[in-house]
Amino acid sequence: MNNTVQRRQIFIKKEFQGRFILGAFALILLSGLCSALLIYWMTGGDLQAQAQSAHANIVNAAERLGISIMIGNVVAIVMAGAIAVAGVLYGSHKIAGPLYRFETLCREVGEGKLDTVTNLRENDQLQELAQSFATMVGKLRDRRDRRQRLIAELNRQIGLCALNSGNDLSASQHDAIAAMANLVAELEKLDK
Repeated sequence: MNNTVQRRQIFIKKEFQGRFILGAFALILLSGLCSALLIYWMTGGDLQAQAQSAHANIVNAAERLGISIMIGNVVAIVMAGAIAVAGVLYGSHKIAGPLYRFETLCREVGEGKLDTVTNLRENDQLQELAQSFATMVGKLRDRRDRRQRLIAELNRQIGLCALNSGNDLSASQHDAIAAMANLVAELEKLDK
């Protein structure tokens, strides 16, 4: 039995994916246009001159056309490659930057630093993730604060119990209070 998960929705972030697709399509279109214009510029005058000449040499024209096509395509590929590298660097920075920030934030939260702030630049991708992360950290911070208040109250109650009852407690009750104090001390260590 095959347990692979199949994607049911191809467009998840439609706006971002649409811009990415349009950018790639524009790059392909620009490359083709550049190649066509370069070939036209390189061969247009020669082919017209040879067509008007009474001694047109078809073999020579085919060789010149082949070289022109090769040069045109190489120039178009180099230009499209340079534009693609610049575009990918710019586009990936909008994703890689926030991912790097989230790695740092996850490390900080894992170390117990719940006062972290999730700030991304305005045009960065993953804004919804940043908001969800901030909400999660806020909830974790609230739980930590509540746990600290409960620990403080437990410490206060244990102290009151030990002071008020004093010698009226049995040995097992003294042991129970000591065990509770130890458990509270262990809980306090979790926050550090």
